[in-house]
Amino acid sequence: MARVTSKRDDARYRAAEESLWSHFGLQPEEIWVDVPPIGGRVRALWVGDADVRPVILVHGTPTAGGVWAPLVAHLKGVRAVVVDRPGCALSDPLDLAQLTPESLRDANAAWMTAVASAVSDGPVDVVGNSAGGMAAIMFAARHPELVRSLVLDGVPAVSGMRLPAGLRVATVPWAARAIASRTVTAKDLRRSFRAMGHRALIDADGLSEPEIAWRAALSAFTDTLANDLALLGLAADWRGPRRAWVPGPAEVGSLDVPSLWAVGEHDPFARPEAVRRWSHRAPGSQFRMLEGSGHQPWLDGPEQHARMLEAWWERIEHTHGASPTDSQQIPR
Repeated sequence: MARVTSKRDDARYRAAEESLWSHFGLQPEEIWVDVPPIGGRVRALWVGDADVRPVILVHGTPTAGGVWAPLVAHLKGVRAVVVDRPGCALSDPLDLAQLTPESLRDANAAWMTAVASAVSDGPVDVVGNSAGGMAAIMFAARHPELVRSLVLDGVPAVSGMRLPAGLRVATVPWAARAIASRTVTAKDLRRSFRAMGHRALIDADGLSEPEIAWRAALSAFTDTLANDLALLGLAADWRGPRRAWVPGPAEVGSLDVPSLWAVGEHDPFARPEAVRRWSHRAPGSQFRMLEGSGHQPWLDGPEQHARMLEAWWERIEHTHGASPTDSQQIPR
């Protein structure tokens, strides 16, 4: 996809982001991580004490780390490290000119290793949504020694994922350029959330004004849309992700860390039963269908979602990495 004119206005974006976190009573600490293999820096924000277990949260397409703010506000006993994936928000973009399926795996493993090493001397817990779930799987498959546990929160970008209509259109270069060049409105965002399975959330006015303003600012004052849609154009077509570009059965089956696959009942990217089948390929995995939830399931009940994740991490801690056996004991 040809480059569109940059929208970067860091000061205005930061103002919206600060308002978002302040709305949830939080003041994250910003860190920048150099990643020489990708020739750039990745930005992260963390919330929590330095001496508690670090959890790295990786967002999907096309958004940024602020999507996790409602969840982070309810997490207890962890240091939440919220990452802007390369090319999203203020993180430097990947060089897509020579990107291949293998070099994408190299890049995801490199920047996630760099972030993990910057925030912890030992293994970290990882939570990934959508494209962030893809990156998390690639990282965990290559570096299981750095990962204590893995949560795929919402349908991850793996072989078999399908694209809703809005993202199918965005795989066409001219359409992607048009989408990236415009500013997303509050009306657009509400329509998008309904399409992502969050109709009940929107109908109940469940997104606060600071959340909507931050998402609009992400479109208006950063190059997130242009960068992520350019990557999407390489890795997917109208039918869905191209198999070589995303984890398939063998890569999922190679995971050597406990994994929780939590999918919303109304997630349009795959039916819960399909995600259940994918999860069964991963040793030490557990599946959880979240009733009434969409593609970003923590938004539909952030406090309950936080308790579910905390119960998962506690079980992992107590079993020293052994596989949990009864998903119904994890509260939702």
